[in-house]
Amino acid sequence: MTVLPLTPRPPLPETGRGGVKDIAFHRFRWSMRLSISCMAFTLLSHAVLAQVVERNSQGLYELQSPRLTLVTDIPIDDELKSWPGLVEQSLRQWQIYFDVSEERMAGLKVHATLIGDRPGLTKLGLLDGVPGFDEGYQYAKRIYLREQPTIYFRRHLFLHELTHWIVWELYGGGGSPWFMEGMAEMQATHLMSGGKLMLCMIPSSKEQVSGWGRLRMVHETLERGEAPSLTQIFAYGDEREDHIIRYSWSWAACVFFTNHPKYGPVLRDLYRQKLDYSQSLSRRFKELLVSDWENVQIDWNAFVSDLDFGYDIARSTVNRSSMPAAKALRLGESIRLDLASDRGWQSTGILLDGGTSVRVRCSGSFQVMRPDQGEPTTWNVEPNGVTFQYYRGNPLGSVLASVVGSNEPEQTKRWETQRIGLETTITSVKKGELFLKINEPSKGLSDNVGTISVEISVTKP
Repeated sequence: MTVLPLTPRPPLPETGRGGVKDIAFHRFRWSMRLSISCMAFTLLSHAVLAQVVERNSQGLYELQSPRLTLVTDIPIDDELKSWPGLVEQSLRQWQIYFDVSEERMAGLKVHATLIGDRPGLTKLGLLDGVPGFDEGYQYAKRIYLREQPTIYFRRHLFLHELTHWIVWELYGGGGSPWFMEGMAEMQATHLMSGGKLMLCMIPSSKEQVSGWGRLRMVHETLERGEAPSLTQIFAYGDEREDHIIRYSWSWAACVFFTNHPKYGPVLRDLYRQKLDYSQSLSRRFKELLVSDWENVQIDWNAFVSDLDFGYDIARSTVNRSSMPAAKALRLGESIRLDLASDRGWQSTGILLDGGTSVRVRCSGSFQVMRPDQGEPTTWNVEPNGVTFQYYRGNPLGSVLASVVGSNEPEQTKRWETQRIGLETTITSVKKGELFLKINEPSKGLSDNVGTISVEISVTKP
């Protein structure tokens, strides 16, 4: 799984491996903060997680611990007995993520109702005043969730509602619906290993997140041409219809914005103030981004183009802070650049008009690490790629190009690509910026070494 950082990561170097020691240290630093938090949890576990399981006067199962009261009509098994630990570990990670003091987290406690037989609990009065809901619901210090078909998704739903609760405790509300649900989905997508919980994950495979389905829904709506624009996502309300689609795209938008080196700090400044449940956060966020909205659209579509299991946020985000302003080349003019093999889409700094043709020549090679009968093997890859392994219809490692239009109607869609290989001519049908990358899933970028030399020249104005 890819871990979404507890604190913002610095941008990766534009080419090659320069600066990796600094990046490794930064990751080590935030990982150590989480490790120390987990160590503290282990040391305090016997005192903090003392719990009592009993039948209450209504015949329901009740688990009491210092942080959690759980009431359910489902027999409390070892998984449910681990929930007080989930609360404690989550709070320690949220203390870091939301940058609040330990004192602010002290004394917090939540009441959870896990529902197996909804009509039965309704007759007992446990759901009085609670509106209808499909999977889960949070109101103040109380959360409600329905039993789920998989252990993973039941735990995910519990963490989702816990996120609503802690954001309410810290900020008084949840924010606009896309942010409220996106933040809860992002935090709840987790990994459990050896009793240790890690929140904020991009899963490596669907097997790790049984019953989750958010990436599948994103991919399906993209394929159908029904993906919502960012403006549509920002305008989401609390409608119950198509809520899986809305939750999936809210998750994607939250992952994109909270981890973006430029837009993330803007959003953090907004949500770390007092929140409500109106469209206020969406409106203020859009107002702060409006002067840069064209770049937001480009960066968003670059993100959704490569979003998949194991997506590497740091290596696949378009780093605009160090990109040159795109400009047009004159007939006969050429530029040379190095294309990093361990990064996603990279700008050439070239702006093409509709009808402009450029010749792109690539040379050199880079290394990728691929499994071979369980053992990693180094492959030397040239710009044509390796034809015995394909990704999205092109040889693995082949150089791809995309002309990304400016001033286009707002739309969420994957970038259209053209294979370059060793050499090809691109004729742009629209005005746009020329981007290049090697053809490989985002999760495979981190172990690549080397660059491709690229020469671009204008052949037709």
